[in-house]
Amino acid sequence: MPDHFDLLITGAHVATGASIAPATIAVTGGRIAALLDSAARPPAAEVIDAGGLHALPGLIDTHVHTRHPGIAGREDFQSGTAAAAAGGITTLFEMPIATVPANSAAGVGRRVAAMTPQAHIDFALYGGAGHENLHDIAAQAAAGVVAFKTFLQPPPPTRLDEFFGLWCTDHAALRGVMAAVAATGLRHCFHCEDTPMFQVLQAKLEAAGRRRGRAHAESRPAIVEEVSVATVLALAAESGGPVGVVHCSSARSAQLVADARARGIDATVETCPPYLFFTDEALDRLGPFAKCNPPLRSEAGVLALWRALDAGLIHYIGTDHSPFLANEKSSAADDIFKAPPGLCGLEVMAPLMLTAVSDGRLTLPRMVELCSTRAAELFRLAGKGRVAEGADADLTLVDLGAEWTYDRRQAITRSRDNMAIYDGVRLRGRVVSTFVRGVRVFHEGAITGAAGHGRFVRPS
Repeated sequence: MPDHFDLLITGAHVATGASIAPATIAVTGGRIAALLDSAARPPAAEVIDAGGLHALPGLIDTHVHTRHPGIAGREDFQSGTAAAAAGGITTLFEMPIATVPANSAAGVGRRVAAMTPQAHIDFALYGGAGHENLHDIAAQAAAGVVAFKTFLQPPPPTRLDEFFGLWCTDHAALRGVMAAVAATGLRHCFHCEDTPMFQVLQAKLEAAGRRRGRAHAESRPAIVEEVSVATVLALAAESGGPVGVVHCSSARSAQLVADARARGIDATVETCPPYLFFTDEALDRLGPFAKCNPPLRSEAGVLALWRALDAGLIHYIGTDHSPFLANEKSSAADDIFKAPPGLCGLEVMAPLMLTAVSDGRLTLPRMVELCSTRAAELFRLAGKGRVAEGADADLTLVDLGAEWTYDRRQAITRSRDNMAIYDGVRLRGRVVSTFVRGVRVFHEGAITGAAGHGRFVRPS
């Protein structure tokens, strides 16, 4: 252990696994050099007093769509990673969709080159796996993607280029896609919704003149997700590779995965804060500004999802941050089916989950597991997701007692109007500071770190 450190963080209660106790965090070279007695004050170039705060491992957001390079007015990687830092996130996983999609080794390289100069925090990148790019899957793994993503629905007709190599709707072809991903050893993640089923239901609603609010949820009931999850799990039993269900909205989907895991299938479940904190009532209230796929569920469905989380059937949480401009959403106010799906959520990830801790829905160690530790383990990110000697000094300092009301006008994301669902929500717990590899990139409402500090991270 060195006798002089780059940084000391003193006075905080530190979350290390299941325990939370006062400690002094000593940082050198961007890593945690030691966890010392709380009274220890060895020499250091900088000392930060975090008295009254809790120090958590930096959050890992497993599901982000900045789509950079893309439509900068919605988001670019600078604004997206700044918003993430404000939400206590120190590493994000960017999805493969973009005007330069990550669907080949060259595409991965071009995206990393475009994102790195703008990154305030560290980032990983999903590769795209579809029926159009089977021959590119192994090369993407070699290029360093953290996992693969496949959409089981056709892309919007106007966005075919963005989705090239990212989708597959034919189950026979999907067998080949899953076999190719399984050969890489990386997790294969899926947007699970059964296309023929929701297309039929949507057509019936449209014929009946039902085109607003909850009609979206009625066109995609939970069974639409569950049928698709069951298909993926059946194919995973054959392919043998690890798979993941992302943005799970159904407790029955989570149970299907748990049953598959009991049979030896390596399958995981991700859910997102909107499915835990909002119901389909928001669709009637906010229309397109509450539209996401899968849709928000009933109150009973939300309670069932919390029970699944309590039972350990959900492994980690990501935001599914999806920026769209206000006019892109509002132009479809009279036809919910024409509105682009997706909500923003980077800046509220930690505050929402801390509110759940305050409300007694979660313990703080369980929140850390869901929002950081488990993702680092499942996606093999060495040095991430824990406050421990030798780990990256990715830290989130939070004030558990702070009470405040969310106002989207203060948001950092360029698509702040797409955060209308959070407006007026009372929160308890806020992010005070965010550190990425020992550098404070966010403090007291402001970005303090330079763009370009963030690094591309690969699975070990």
